[in-house]
Amino acid sequence: MVTDEFVALAKIEAQTRGLGDLPLVQVPHPVGSISLDSLRFVAESALDGIIKAVTGPELPADGLPAAAGVAGPDVKSVLQVPAEPSRMLQYFLKRGLSDGLPVIPPTREAVREMMNGFDKDEIVGVIAPLNGIATVEKIAANAVLAGCLPEYFPIVMAAMKAILDPGFNINGVQTTTGNVTPLIVVNGPCRQALEINCSSNVLGQGWRANATIGRAIRLILTNIGGGIPGLYDKATLGQPAKYTFCIAENEEENPWEPLHVERGISRGADAVSVFGCSGVHSIIDMASQTAKGLLKTMALSMMGGATSGVTSSEALIIICPEHAAILSAGGYQKEEIRQELFVRARTPHEKFSEENLELLAKRRPRWFKNGQARELPIVDRPEDIWIVVAGGKGAKSAFIPGRTSVQMQTRLVETRKQPGCDSCKAES
Repeated sequence: MVTDEFVALAKIEAQTRGLGDLPLVQVPHPVGSISLDSLRFVAESALDGIIKAVTGPELPADGLPAAAGVAGPDVKSVLQVPAEPSRMLQYFLKRGLSDGLPVIPPTREAVREMMNGFDKDEIVGVIAPLNGIATVEKIAANAVLAGCLPEYFPIVMAAMKAILDPGFNINGVQTTTGNVTPLIVVNGPCRQALEINCSSNVLGQGWRANATIGRAIRLILTNIGGGIPGLYDKATLGQPAKYTFCIAENEEENPWEPLHVERGISRGADAVSVFGCSGVHSIIDMASQTAKGLLKTMALSMMGGATSGVTSSEALIIICPEHAAILSAGGYQKEEIRQELFVRARTPHEKFSEENLELLAKRRPRWFKNGQARELPIVDRPEDIWIVVAGGKGAKSAFIPGRTSVQMQTRLVETRKQPGCDSCKAES
C-alpha cells in the first residue's frame, strides 16, 4: 500500500532529480528474490499502469503532506522546544528527528561549538536515497542530537566522507531489505585521547564516544538522507547495530599492521574506516592452541554465518588479542590468515537450494565455470577479507559479512581547530 507520506517522499526525490511531478506506479516488493517467471508477471502487470501514468494527465502538485525530518534539522530557524524532558522527546519524535531514544536539542550555540573551526556551509556530499544535501552545519546538528562531544566531530566528518564515496554505495545500504549498516573503525592516537573503546566489550555498551559517534552517523543517514524505516529503509528485520556501530582497533595488542596502515595511511595518523556489514557472528574457540586449529574454527564459523546468497563483496574478521597471539606465534601474518580462510571457508554447492544455485550462478559466475570445484567461498578473493584486532581478555572473536557492491572506505581524520586535543591532529 502506498501511503500519503510515501508519495510525499517520492515526490521530493523526483524534484531533487529535476523530474517535477513524476507519476508513480506501485510495483509489489520484493523483486530481488523471486523467480524469473514471477518477475515477468510482476513487470507485465505493471505495464498498463505505467502507460496510463505516462500518457495521462499530470498529477496535482498540492495536497501532499510534508515529510518530517528528510532535510535534517533546520538549524537556520528557531524552534520552541518543550523544556520538560519527556515532552521534549515527544517533540523530536513527532518531527521524525530521533531514532526513538532521547536526544540533545541542537541549539545554535551547541551546533556552533560542535563545528569548532569547520566551515558550516561546506557541502560534504549528497546522501541517498532522497539526495539530501549534507552541509557541515547539518551534520553537526545531528551530532548534537546524538550526544557527541565536539572532540568527536572530526571522526564523524571523516566517517561521512568515507560513506559518501561512490565505492561505498550508500544508496544500496540505505534501501536494501537486508540488515546492512555502516561499521565505523577508528585507528590512530585519537583512540586514546577520545577514549574510544577498543578493548573489553568493544562491540557493546558503556562508552560515550563509541555510542554517540555511531549514533550520529545513523541520525545523519536518516534525517538528511531520508533513510526512514519502513519508507526508504526497507530492512525486513534490521539489527541492533543500526542504532550505532563504532569501535576502535586494539593497536597495542595487534601483532600485525593496523587496519589504516594496510589501507595506505601512516601509522601515526588518525583514520576512520567504514565497512558496510550485516550482523555479528561469534567465533568461540577456547580449546585450540595452534594456529591451524584456530583457523579451522574460524572458517567453520564463517560458513555458518554466511547468508544463503553468500554474495558479500568483502568480509571482516575481528580477532581478539588472545587469538591474535596464537596466530602470530604460529608464524601467520595477515596474508597467510586470509589465504587460509579463503580456502577453508567454502560451502559445497549441494548445501544450497536449486533456486539459490541458479541465482548464485548469475551473481558469481566464476565459481560455476567448468573445472571449478563445486563449492563457493565466502568472498571472491583472499584480499577481500579484512582483519581487525579488537576486544579484551577471552577467546572470543567475530565474523562480520559484508554486502554485495559495498566496498570499505578509509579517510584521514582532519582536525580544523581542537583545543586541548593536540594528540588527535592528523596530517591532511
